[in-house]
Amino acid sequence: MIFRELTLQNFGAYQGKHTINLSVDVNQDHPPIVLLGGLNGGGKTTFIDALRLVLYGAKAQCSTRGNLSYGEFLSQSVNREAKIGEEAAIELVFEQASFNKSELRQVPISISRRWTQQPKNGRDILEVRVDGWNNETLTSTWDEFIEEIMPIGISGLFLFDGEQVRELALQDTPTQGIVDAIRTILGLELVDRLEIDLEVLASKKRRESSDTEAFNKLTEIETLIAQQSTEIELEETHKTQLEADLEQAKATFAEAEREFMRKGGKAAGDKQELEQSYQRLKEEADQQRKELLDLAETCLPLMLIQSPLLEQALSQSQKELHLQKAKAALDLIKERDRKLTEFIDQNFPKKYNRLVQEFLENELAQLEDESQHGEIWLGSDIDLVKSLSNLLEHDLPKTVTLASTAAQKLESCDRESTQIQNVIASAASPEIYQQLLQKKEEAASVCESLANELDDSQRNLALLERKLISSKKELENYGTTIVARGNLEFFFQSVVKVQSTMDSFRKELTAHKIAQLENSVTECFLHLLHKSRLVHRITIAPDTFRLELYNAEGKSIPKHRLSAGEKQMLAIAFLWGLARVSGCQLPVVIDTPLGRLDSSHRLNLLDRYFPNASQQVILLSTDTEIGKEEVTRLRQNQLLAHEYLLDYDESTNRTSVRSGYFW
Repeated sequence: MIFRELTLQNFGAYQGKHTINLSVDVNQDHPPIVLLGGLNGGGKTTFIDALRLVLYGAKAQCSTRGNLSYGEFLSQSVNREAKIGEEAAIELVFEQASFNKSELRQVPISISRRWTQQPKNGRDILEVRVDGWNNETLTSTWDEFIEEIMPIGISGLFLFDGEQVRELALQDTPTQGIVDAIRTILGLELVDRLEIDLEVLASKKRRESSDTEAFNKLTEIETLIAQQSTEIELEETHKTQLEADLEQAKATFAEAEREFMRKGGKAAGDKQELEQSYQRLKEEADQQRKELLDLAETCLPLMLIQSPLLEQALSQSQKELHLQKAKAALDLIKERDRKLTEFIDQNFPKKYNRLVQEFLENELAQLEDESQHGEIWLGSDIDLVKSLSNLLEHDLPKTVTLASTAAQKLESCDRESTQIQNVIASAASPEIYQQLLQKKEEAASVCESLANELDDSQRNLALLERKLISSKKELENYGTTIVARGNLEFFFQSVVKVQSTMDSFRKELTAHKIAQLENSVTECFLHLLHKSRLVHRITIAPDTFRLELYNAEGKSIPKHRLSAGEKQMLAIAFLWGLARVSGCQLPVVIDTPLGRLDSSHRLNLLDRYFPNASQQVILLSTDTEIGKEEVTRLRQNQLLAHEYLLDYDESTNRTSVRSGYFW
């Protein structure tokens, strides 16, 4: 489908007749974007409401309708400056692929709705033209036709505004309306419809082949099945609502917990225990200080002079001790040298005497030199040397180790006690603590109550489903009896086989579509993000379509850890992935698409999403969303097919449409 032209006449702020060319060329490498700029209140929302209204009439979900009846909404949507009796009208021309003479071609279809301030019977006048000719058949069956080509259930996934994206971004689980739309867009609803049609056909055959008594019995069973089906639908709705309420309650509880922590509720609750811990740490710190003082009374202060003074003292002591030994042994050495010389003279050849004599003389001269010139100023002895050695090698290192351990423990105690003091200082007052605690407990109580209700609902739903299965089995058994009499056994056996096949087909189709959707949404999200490593994989629950994000290590990433912009990009990626998997060639119309996004995400949408969202993308923007830089970028990339400015004149209370943008 391609929108070609939209005409607004006396609709909302559009006084008079305004025709807007929306055509894009889908057969070539064409610019796909139609850009409409307008300030707040300038007619952007009216534009998208006009598209909804002309397509879906009374069923349209227009933003300004609220609780108004259709007639009241039509009456109030007429421009206030329009003359009495003057009509308001909307006409949309679009092209839809159609086979004609075995050739596929685009057929122009025009749908128009017109009404006055006093709409007759509260309705508009609908007219549909095909190829320029009035088509009464299509006019009378328009609701069925539009449901075939663009079901209203999925229209919200193609015609949406930034606020809808933000609401979708905040939901952990899509609403039932969106779930139904997704099932429709993925073609899953078709299987359900076929199954219902088959059941209707089987019911019709049973009735045709039954007598009065059997007919009444069948009616009774079928009525019971219809009643049970209704109860299941109601219970499913109730269960879905409970799930949504529980999610909201969990979020409220999480916020209450954060507030409890942030405003000192936890510190107030743990105050007594914290004070005990503080006292224990204080006593431990005092113990470590006393131990350090005790160590200070031992050799610990000598650490200040360990190097080089103590080491020099030890060295000098060792030298002096050696010198004292040398002096004491000098006479004995001379006597020993004399006896040794005599012994050598008597027992060895003379040639060795001279060498030995020289060696002994040199050694003796060196010893005498040391004993005469060595300085003895410390007066050390063997006990002093041993004391210094023991001090440097054992006592001092051991004492230093003990002191270091005590200092570390003291530092740890001081640090922890300071932290505890800070926590105690941040504790809420008793009155505030009671308020915070009450708020948290109430939130927890609501969560628990809803969780219990949800459990009850799930059990009740399971019970109802078992009853329904039993009733269907009873119907099948009773029907088999009747069928046997009516010789239609083969028909109903075939029905059962077809139902079984359709059930298997539904499961296979769901798994296949979900796998496609997961890959598509993951690909779109990674394409839109500027953090390529934030998410590695996205999975989708087949029953609720709840998204789960995982990183490269396979760990789950809670959605609340995403920033507001990232959540918005995830919602857009979800819509984009859906459109890609559905294969629906429908225009995408987005009102205020860039709200709350930073510059990086905005550029990603401009460069990556808008050009590829569909073959036709209509953007409605203010001057602060798609600003001068952004529109210049779109023009340079040749992405704009048309540019319009919705110019609202406050003095005349009317919007006019002119070509161009703000710049």
